[in-house]
Amino acid sequence: MYVQCFDFSWRKRGEFSLSNTPVRFVNSWRNQTIRDNLQRQWIKSGVFRLLYWGGIQVLVFLYSDQSWAKNWHVVPSLQWQEIYSDNINLAASGKAKNGFVTQLSPAANIIWQVGKSSLNLRYNMQNLYNAHGDGDYSLAHQLQFSAHNVLLKNRFFVDSRASIGQQNISNTRLIADNISGNKDDTTTMRSFGVSPTWLVHLGNYVNGSVRVNADTFSSGATTLSNSETVAEMIQLNSGSQFKRLQWSAGFNNSKAYRTDGEDVAFQSSSVSVRTHIHKKFSLFATVGHSANAFNAAANVGRHNNGFFYTLGGRWSPSRYYWLEAGAGNNSYATVNIMPMKRLSWLTTVKCNAIGLNTGTTWQTALNYRTRNASWTLTHDNDTTTVQDIFTTQNAALVKVNSPAIQLGAMPVNISISSPSAIDGVVERASWNLSAVFFTGKSTVSVHGFNQDRTFQASKNNAPSTERVRGVNATWQWQFARKTSAYLSPEWQQIDRYSAKNTSSHDNRYDFAIGLNQAITQRVSAQLEFRHVTQTSDLLSNDYQENRATANLFMRF
Repeated sequence: MYVQCFDFSWRKRGEFSLSNTPVRFVNSWRNQTIRDNLQRQWIKSGVFRLLYWGGIQVLVFLYSDQSWAKNWHVVPSLQWQEIYSDNINLAASGKAKNGFVTQLSPAANIIWQVGKSSLNLRYNMQNLYNAHGDGDYSLAHQLQFSAHNVLLKNRFFVDSRASIGQQNISNTRLIADNISGNKDDTTTMRSFGVSPTWLVHLGNYVNGSVRVNADTFSSGATTLSNSETVAEMIQLNSGSQFKRLQWSAGFNNSKAYRTDGEDVAFQSSSVSVRTHIHKKFSLFATVGHSANAFNAAANVGRHNNGFFYTLGGRWSPSRYYWLEAGAGNNSYATVNIMPMKRLSWLTTVKCNAIGLNTGTTWQTALNYRTRNASWTLTHDNDTTTVQDIFTTQNAALVKVNSPAIQLGAMPVNISISSPSAIDGVVERASWNLSAVFFTGKSTVSVHGFNQDRTFQASKNNAPSTERVRGVNATWQWQFARKTSAYLSPEWQQIDRYSAKNTSSHDNRYDFAIGLNQAITQRVSAQLEFRHVTQTSDLLSNDYQENRATANLFMRF
C-alpha cells in the first residue's frame, strides 16, 4: 500500500512550508500570485485527488452500514431496440446510406435515503451494433449521480456528484443520440465533484455556512480543456438577537485550473446592513468587491473589477407585493407581486458598473398554476464557462417531457442546444417559457427558449456570438388502460457570428409519433417513427433522416 504524506508547518515569520518547499509571502496572504502558486501546488501535489478518494471512501463506508441496507432501492432494467434509418450517416442529399442498428442497454436505478441523507444514481450501458453505419460494435456509458450525506446533524454534510455522457463537439452538425451521424462529431464528457459544507451556528448571534467545491471536468474534445476547479463560499447572517438591525456577509471565490489555455477565476465579496424604521419600510446599505480574471477579447466582455456600493430601501405595503430599490455604482430595482397563491412574479432590473454582466440587465420569474395547467416564464443573465454548461447538461440528459419516460425507459439524449465546444468564458441572456396542460386522458407540454451567447475569447475563427431559439412540444394520449400514443414536434435555430465577420445559420426540425404498450407490470413495448430535417448555409450540413424504432423495455 502506498501512502503519500504532506508536511504543513510554519517556519520563521513570513514563510510557509508545503512538502518541504518554502514559499515567502509578499504583503501577507493578499498577494494573488503567491496564493495561485500555493493552490497549484496543492492540486499538483495530490491533495486534490486525496480529497476525492477520501470522500469516496467515506461515502462507501456510510452506504455499507448494515443497519441502513434496508433503505436501498435498486431497479435493474434491460432495453432492446432495433432501429432502421434511411440516412444512418446523416449525409447530404445523394450521399445517404441506410441501415439497421441494434441496441442492447442494461441499466440500473439506485436510490438510497436515511433521514436527510440520500443517494440517486442512474447508469446506462449502451451497447450498439452498426451505429453510424460502421458495421462494428460500439459502447457508450451514461451516468448521473448525486448524493447528500449528513455526517453531523445540523452541522456538517457532504454533497457529491458525477456525470458521464456524450455531447456534440460542434453545433453545426447536430446529433441527438449515439445511433446515427458521424461518431467523430460527438465526444464523451465526464465530471466529478465533492462539496463538504459546515453550518455555522454561534448562539443566536450568527448563522451561516462554509462550503468548498472541488470539481473535475474532462472530455475528448481537442478544442476544450480539461479542468480542475476549487471554489470557496462563505455566507454569514445575523441571528435572532439582532432585532432592529440585521446584517449579512458573503465571500465567493472560484478558480478553474485548465490543462490548456488560460485559467479562469471569479471572486466576489459583500457586506450588507439593513434596519427597519417602520414595519412596512426598511433601509439597507451594501458594499463589496469584485475581482475576476479570464481571457477576454477587446470590446467583447462586460465585466469590471473594483469596489461597489448600493444604498436603498424596501417598501412592503401589503403581503401581496413589495418593492425594493438601491442606488450607487451598482444599482437595481425589484418588484415582487403575489396577488394570489397560484401566481407569483418577481422582476429585477440592474445597472451595474462593477462585477460580471455590467451595464443594464434584468431578470424575471413568473409562475402561474391552475387546477389543470401550469405556466413558467423566466429571463436571466449570467457569466459562466463552457465546461460548466456541459457539466450541467450531462447531469440531466433525459428530457423531462420525453414520452419514453412513461414507457419506463431512459433514452439517451445529446443536447442539441449546446454551445460550441471551445475554451473561454461565455455571457448568456436566456428566455424560457414552459406550459403543461392536463385533461382526463391527455397531457400537453410546450417549451420555448431563446438564448444569446457572447464568447469572451475567440480562437481559430470560433464563433464570438451565438443565438439559439427553439420550441418543442409533446402530446400524450392515454386512450386505453395499457396503451398510449404521443406526438412530439421540435424546432431549433442557431445563428453564429464569428470574430471575422462571417456568419452561419442552421435550422433543425424534428417530428416523432409513437405508441406505448404495457405488456405486464415489468415489461413494455414501444413503436416510433421519427423524421428529422436540418438545413444549413453549408450544404455539407444539410441532411434528412427517417427512422423507425421498435423498443422492448424490461424491469427486474
